[in-house]
Amino acid sequence: ESWVLPAIVTDFKKNQKAGLESDFARVDTMRSSFISFTDWDTAAEEIARMEKIKKKDIVRVAEKYFSGGYISGRRLDEQQEVPSIEKPQIDAVAIDPTRQSEFAKQILAMHVDPIEPVFVDPETDYEVVEYPQGVKLYYAPNPLNDLFSFSIIVEFGTFEDNTIGVSTALLDKSGTKKFSAEDLKKEWYKLGTDAAVNAGDNESYIRISGLDENFEKSLSLLLEWVRDPKTDDETLETLKQIIMVSREDEKKDPGSLSRALSQYNRFGAESSYLRRLPSAELASLTADEVLGVVRDLLGYKHVIVYTGSLPLNEVERIVAKLHPLPDDLKDPPPYRFLRSREPASTELLFFDKEMAQAQVRLEYPSGEYDESIRLPASLYNSYFAGGMSGIVFQELREARALAYSAGALYHVGTRIDDENLMIGAIGCQADKTPEAVAAFIDLMDNLPESPERMDEVLRSMDNDYRTSKIGFRGVIGAVRAWEKWGVEPDPREKEFEALKNANLDTVLAFHKERVKGRPKLVSIVGDKNRIDMNALSEFGTVSEVSVADLFVD
Repeated sequence: ESWVLPAIVTDFKKNQKAGLESDFARVDTMRSSFISFTDWDTAAEEIARMEKIKKKDIVRVAEKYFSGGYISGRRLDEQQEVPSIEKPQIDAVAIDPTRQSEFAKQILAMHVDPIEPVFVDPETDYEVVEYPQGVKLYYAPNPLNDLFSFSIIVEFGTFEDNTIGVSTALLDKSGTKKFSAEDLKKEWYKLGTDAAVNAGDNESYIRISGLDENFEKSLSLLLEWVRDPKTDDETLETLKQIIMVSREDEKKDPGSLSRALSQYNRFGAESSYLRRLPSAELASLTADEVLGVVRDLLGYKHVIVYTGSLPLNEVERIVAKLHPLPDDLKDPPPYRFLRSREPASTELLFFDKEMAQAQVRLEYPSGEYDESIRLPASLYNSYFAGGMSGIVFQELREARALAYSAGALYHVGTRIDDENLMIGAIGCQADKTPEAVAAFIDLMDNLPESPERMDEVLRSMDNDYRTSKIGFRGVIGAVRAWEKWGVEPDPREKEFEALKNANLDTVLAFHKERVKGRPKLVSIVGDKNRIDMNALSEFGTVSEVSVADLFVD
């Protein structure tokens, strides 16, 4: 059809503009041009050349290169024969975190004028408009291009109604009064707009993004879609089958099993996998009642977020025209906090699955969010868990060869009254599981002290504050996060000053107060025929669970 090629070029153009908002993508574009010996003018004019392509050119290339045979594949749900390999003796390697190559020393010795950090400025970087109906509009200008992002956020999620996950999935396959589901996707594509509705535990998100020249048309179409979606029972029945098959696949997938096991270990019956709609209730749902949950979302007080090149008054005009706010908006339900179990002593939950690796998670709660721990927690994460240079990766994988993958995080609560959580994860050879668990627990409880490593952490974090400016796309998300934490924008400015007085004692004190010696919830998915279960019992009580314990029927 005549609209397809211009829409494709618009899509390429939009994606290129969005990508070039990041310095990484800009450098990557230059690098690609350089290593492929492509003249820069040629690389920069790629979209302009696309705009000249005709349908006959597409057909000619397709007929020349895309003719011929095909390959088909099929999946067999059977256990393959895994050869037995004797575990080798591997001696621990002493790692010197201060060692540097000559090249690194030359680079680090170069003089650099320090970059002064840039923090979010409430006077220039964003505005907040509060309406009498209890709705806030957050606005951030886009100084770079003509792409917008727009969201309506409602504090209503699966805790309040566990059908909403099905509702958002069905909405994606629904149309409107004017457009079928297929035609609606074409309309989005013509406009160069992406649209989605998602639901979490406590919040639902209605989102569009695209070109500012089509913002008004896109918002009109979005609201028409959300307020009065249209589908049929056949589409819902197909979706039900997809969900059922997906749930069965999860019961076989090691990653899904590991996540479900840790959720069950942490929250018991409140696990997100057990709060899902039971299969019998899913089967009885009708399309009207499923989509009714989405239709009702805009009846609650909500938050509106816009980032783009249109001026605020124009955004307000368009929103007021297409989304007038009634006076009788309902208050959203209270925010629900999940609380992890706090065992008196370390407990291990084990799920038996025939596989070469074992997936292990170690978790435990660590009090509620407190503004005072923000900087110490960041320092601790950089020191203990900081990627490939952190103690966890260096000790468990590099020095002791106990893991294929290893990581940890002290997760700070996302709002006032939310709990903090210490999390460790390791993927290891099955027969090394007891050793890996022992080593991980030892690292959590007995933090190695390295002044040299701490000096590097402080330099790295100082550099991060100086160079990691929050981009215009991230401003509103950061501001809303700070509001939930009860801190004034931008708290990083005070943290940057406090960093100057931080040292190894800061991390050690945080570790002693928040991490050390706490009973742990250990979740293991692995083959018990390859794992010494008696050795695991030395860490605490071991309980074996089944699929029925982890997933809703």
